[in-house]
Amino acid sequence: MTTLSSNAIAVLVNGATREVPAGSTIAALLDWLGVSSDKVAVELNKSIVRKRDWDSAVVCAGAQIEIVEFVGGG
Repeated sequence: MTTLSSNAIAVLVNGATREVPAGSTIAALLDWLGVSSDKVAVELNKSIVRKRDWDSAVVCAGAQIEIVEFVGGG
């Protein structure tokens, strides 16, 4: 995880309040959090964000983000 500058916003990620860089997109946020985007789904403010839209979906202060990782198995 990267150290924040004074330009941070508070968001809720999987139920926990986190301070993240202001102006982040979903793609940038996943990278900042160290989450591999290969096998995850992301919900932003209770709406699924399609992977093709991750580079344009901006996370605003107070946003609610759910990141769900797919796990294989049988």
